[in-house]
Amino acid sequence: MTVRRRPSSPDRGHGDATSKDPGDNPAGDAADETVITRFVAATRGRATTAQRWLAKYQGVPVVDVVLGTYRRDRRTAGSVMSSALAFRLFLFFLPLLLLTIGVAGFASEVVDARSVNRAAGISGGLAKEVSTAFHESGLTRWVAVLLGLWGLLVAGRSLSRVLYAASAAAWGLPVSNVARFRAVGAVAGLIGTIGLVAILIDRIRESLGLGVASISFVPALLVYAIAWLGVSIFLPRVTGDPGALLPGCVLVGLTLTVMNAVSELYLPDHIDRASQLYGAFGTTVVTLGWFFILGRAIIISIELNAAVYDRYGSISQVVFSLPVLRILARRSHRVRRFFDLTDPSD
Repeated sequence: MTVRRRPSSPDRGHGDATSKDPGDNPAGDAADETVITRFVAATRGRATTAQRWLAKYQGVPVVDVVLGTYRRDRRTAGSVMSSALAFRLFLFFLPLLLLTIGVAGFASEVVDARSVNRAAGISGGLAKEVSTAFHESGLTRWVAVLLGLWGLLVAGRSLSRVLYAASAAAWGLPVSNVARFRAVGAVAGLIGTIGLVAILIDRIRESLGLGVASISFVPALLVYAIAWLGVSIFLPRVTGDPGALLPGCVLVGLTLTVMNAVSELYLPDHIDRASQLYGAFGTTVVTLGWFFILGRAIIISIELNAAVYDRYGSISQVVFSLPVLRILARRSHRVRRFFDLTDPSD
């Protein structure tokens, strides 16, 4: 008996369920791989062209700093570090909010929830949570406070490790698995400052109008920059000079100011609408996006500080080279040590 072999033609096997797996389509997979390969090649081509264009103007200080920051960001996987930092900022914010609500509950005997919401400009779902906290029993308030403190310690330890690792990698230092709670306290102060400034700007907008509120973003930028300087001082770097941290502080302050302006002038109605359509999920997505932008700005600011210092040195060296300040640096050993200045006698 002769056994006929089934032809291996794709056309004959198309309608036969036993001939091959319907999901096995080498031609389609090859086509998909070709499209992806072309897209990656085109993207790399554009990036290479941009790098060549920037390389022509590498002597320009701004372009030189941008290229140096970009190279550090690629070398230290800045986008991955930003995502890790954003998630830990979100985890740190949750127990901080729980602690704040728990502490606010103890103030129910002095003020009422409506007055607090009106003074702070709080509305929507957060206002309901504050009102609920003011009517909770004493045991519930203590539980909220204790859980908030415990969450701050756990989430703050993880947040501190990411901040230290990111700063050490940007400055080219050995990355150590450390967690220092001084930086955690500084971050808590930064978040508290953000909330306080947002409340003040909201009250100015309601009382004096949008024009005055827009002007108030200028001092807000200065406050944000100083607050981030307080955090950056505790992070590892190759110099003890706080002047080396000023470029990154300006970047973080500017980012927070723009985000605050968008939050005050654009997002309130959209957040309420998202809460109605998508519930807590929509609010969470907006919050995570906000923290990712902040995390990306923080990572880039650290890399910017390192790039500027490696290329041009510290800003303090330029400032204390002026005639009057030069005399101060020459006579004060404490000033030279604080700003990491070279001893004139050396």
